[in-house]
Amino acid sequence: MTTMNASSRSYGTWTLLLTILLAIATTVSSFSTQPSSPSIVRPVTTRLSALPRPKPYDPTYKAKPPTYNKATSLWEPSPQTEAPPYGPWGSFLRGGPTPGVIRLLKPDDYDQAVFKYMAQTSCSRGEAQGNMDAFFNNGADWAYQKSEEARGRPQVDYTTLKPKQAVLVVTWALIVTPFLGRCAFVIATGPHGWGITLEDVFDF
Repeated sequence: MTTMNASSRSYGTWTLLLTILLAIATTVSSFSTQPSSPSIVRPVTTRLSALPRPKPYDPTYKAKPPTYNKATSLWEPSPQTEAPPYGPWGSFLRGGPTPGVIRLLKPDDYDQAVFKYMAQTSCSRGEAQGNMDAFFNNGADWAYQKSEEARGRPQVDYTTLKPKQAVLVVTWALIVTPFLGRCAFVIATGPHGWGITLEDVFDF
């Protein structure tokens, strides 16, 4: 009987841990301003060939776009390409943890995605960064939004930092996610299993 109870508890603990991890993963998409749709596996570079060509949000931008160097297989900024308007923290606040982490761990891949988007849409670097932050946050929703815009729906401004969105991102990243992780840890390692209380959670 003791063995069965231990096995049941272990199974329940792992089930809860997996559930919490899935919940944490899906919260990334809650930072997005687009309509939700089924998520897809997203590559590090954008795939615009399957979409109608997106129109720039700011049609007054006329700087020469980046170009593709066939010798190096890399996108290169033009002399008129401006410096990044914001860093990884700005990507974090606009798109959540995923684009922020990508900028920190794979800055070259991020810049390549930005330059490619600039070249294919003739938009500013700030607009391209905002779109790539949204793409890395939830590629399916971003692609859906672009498809809707091609049908005449209003365009979404991904460049401007929205205070409510930033507050939501920080709240999930610094409060909700650590709290869920702490609950999972206490359930998995503590003596009470599922019977934990707030006192157990905050008993460091």
